[in-house]
Amino acid sequence: MSLTSLAKILLCRTRVGTACKMLPWAERGVERYTLSRKNETGIFTGVFSTYEEAQSHIPPSYRIGWDNQESSRLWLTHYDMIQPTAYSTFFWIQTILKENDSVVDYGGSIGLSYYGYTERTSLPQGVTWNIVEVPKIAEAGRHLAEKNHAAGLVFYDELRQAPPAKLFFSAGTIQYIRDGVPGCLEKLASLPLHVIINKVPLTDRTPSFWTIQNFGPAISSYRVYNRSEFLGYFKDFGYEVVDSWEVPDLSCDIPFHPQHTILRMGGLYFRRSE
Repeated sequence: MSLTSLAKILLCRTRVGTACKMLPWAERGVERYTLSRKNETGIFTGVFSTYEEAQSHIPPSYRIGWDNQESSRLWLTHYDMIQPTAYSTFFWIQTILKENDSVVDYGGSIGLSYYGYTERTSLPQGVTWNIVEVPKIAEAGRHLAEKNHAAGLVFYDELRQAPPAKLFFSAGTIQYIRDGVPGCLEKLASLPLHVIINKVPLTDRTPSFWTIQNFGPAISSYRVYNRSEFLGYFKDFGYEVVDSWEVPDLSCDIPFHPQHTILRMGGLYFRRSE
């Protein structure tokens, strides 16, 4: 184990991190270091009660959020790459979708799940895959779809623009959105029968909170959800959990806050009574 990995474990996952937080300027120093890194992805700093508080800790001189050219190019050279837990979502997508059905893929990037799925199996005839993304990424996705002659792949800049769909799908995006949960279902044209959320940070130890993630090209506020609060949102709309799984290849390690660190993310499949 490298010294960097050992330091990460001590600061993020043990009482050493809690104790070190008491050192003058320690947390602020690590925050500056974390935000300044350009060659690492998925590193976190800070625990905040609100989105506004988290945003205020991002220096205005830094590139913020996903709506920029650098972020839109992040996966252009490996857009069909998937992580192992994507197969859980692919299993349910294959079970759910029939001919002429429609999917709303919230935060689907340039089409990562679409290409990952269609590289491994075909969609039923007439299925429309609607991706909702920030404008810069949606623009890059449209160019890639045209280049690849991607049948049924459509991009929108706003969730309210998306058409009614049988399946609402989101993989690793909800936590970046200020009004993701609660908020996403209220913006849909109609409530879908099925909802699949993958790669979402859930905790049973604290209320929901915000942190800050440096994901390489830019920096973004990032929400960690209390599991009961998250499930309660969908339950209030009439959804029940059909399946759930762990995402062990993704974590949220926050220096000096072991109580808030998430060792593995989660995935959920909800279905609504018709």
